[in-house]
Amino acid sequence: MPLPAFLRLILIVLAIGAGVSGAACPATAGTLRTSLSDDLTTVDPFVFPGLVTAGVLRQVYEGFTAIDAAGNAVPALATGWETPDGGRTWRFTLRPGVRFHSGREFTAADVLWTWERHLTHKPQPGYSAFYLRGIEGAAALQQGTAASLSGVTIPDPHTLVVRLSEPDALFPLYPFLFVDRGMEAEFGPAWHEQASGGTGPFRFLSWRRGESVRLEANTGYWDGAPAVDGVSLAVLPDANTLMARYDAGDLDVAPLPENAVRTAVRQTRYDGQILAFARAQVRYLALNQDLYPPFRDRRVRQALHYALDRVATVNGLHAGRALLTNGFVTPGLGGYRPDTVALTSADPNRAKALLAEAGYPGGRGLPPLQIAGSLNVREEATYFAAQLGAALGIPVGVRIQERAAFVAAINEGREALFINGWTADFPDPMDQLATQWHSASPTNRSRWHDPDFDRLMERARGLADPAARNALYQEAESLLRDEAVAVPLPVPQFVALVRPGVTGLVIRPDGTPDYRSARLP
Repeated sequence: MPLPAFLRLILIVLAIGAGVSGAACPATAGTLRTSLSDDLTTVDPFVFPGLVTAGVLRQVYEGFTAIDAAGNAVPALATGWETPDGGRTWRFTLRPGVRFHSGREFTAADVLWTWERHLTHKPQPGYSAFYLRGIEGAAALQQGTAASLSGVTIPDPHTLVVRLSEPDALFPLYPFLFVDRGMEAEFGPAWHEQASGGTGPFRFLSWRRGESVRLEANTGYWDGAPAVDGVSLAVLPDANTLMARYDAGDLDVAPLPENAVRTAVRQTRYDGQILAFARAQVRYLALNQDLYPPFRDRRVRQALHYALDRVATVNGLHAGRALLTNGFVTPGLGGYRPDTVALTSADPNRAKALLAEAGYPGGRGLPPLQIAGSLNVREEATYFAAQLGAALGIPVGVRIQERAAFVAAINEGREALFINGWTADFPDPMDQLATQWHSASPTNRSRWHDPDFDRLMERARGLADPAARNALYQEAESLLRDEAVAVPLPVPQFVALVRPGVTGLVIRPDGTPDYRSARLP
């Protein structure tokens, strides 16, 4: 399922320089020096990681499939899969000769163990439990009335048969990260803090909270050893500090947070060192109707659409490094083509008229609002708050939090208005639609729900024909737009400063850097 040209044309090869300075990130001559815009939220592969953490964990852990540089799903730990009954039963052939970082062989028993741990993970089910809910016996396992996942059988160590309660045409694409089942027995429940339990091209070495992450090359990797000895990632959430470290020669690659892109583009000293990469993301201003009752009126939600000048943000805030959309799916994802909908232009007068129709003339009766976000969207949130305040006639503030605190707040449903985004884990619109808006999704952060939308998603999940699925996706996206469930925002590209002469590393559309291909001068 290839992505369109716009997601391929700016996938640019990077390279990484050698040597690291600074006590927090010691390095050898073959170490790739780069950075993280936020600290990791976890190193536990059973916990929802978020974009920054996922980019690290996917160096260590792998699934049935992976995303290549063009955004396509390609075989990884499964070499093939087939279904004899339209997606109700799946038979997977696992790649032989793959070994975990411990030296243990990867087998079908590790797949089953990983899935059972996701379904029974405490205090909440693991991240992949949402994708596993259709396996026969999943509910019984979660309820404690069964000790194992009855819908999975293992004919031999490299074959897995999965029986689902309903057909699921997308099951092989889901972002499962398989874990060495020997880790827990050897190191205890907190094994992930001290051991590396994956099959990926890099081993997890250390995480110094708020400072750095260290990865070591897996020289026995099934697809060939990395060209670098390891990766040293400094945690640098402050854009000024990040650019100062890059200017001082401490970093070979500096992925830029969105609030630093405009500054870097305007600096002539960075000419030839700024590279942009397509991002398979949707971004929007999320509205929690449970926390802010006026949002339950569609006219109020529509007023926010008309209040924001999204066109101006592309060249103003993002220095042209952003894609302007009016929907809830990355255009072209998995071959999807959304129905044509004109982008709504800013119209503050229309926004005020809608508020008056809803019973809030001049904003009277509306409680104060704050736009919540993490550090990387400070400028964006401030810009939108000023526009909303002028159009709605009420004070609109900004609440900026550290990434971990912000993610916790929106995951727990404690923010009424916030900037949210979702970068596709697999190349099908289901990933961006169901994960954000299905009532059963653990990442439905605005808590919006509609049974008609849920039914569209469940029907699409069972269709093997991409064209038939896309027709349902278009219907689902039209429903979201008609209900004005959120305000779509421009999607920034991945932008990085890269030292001249480096070669080899690619940032994929899902945000995962390909450190394995990095080559040092």
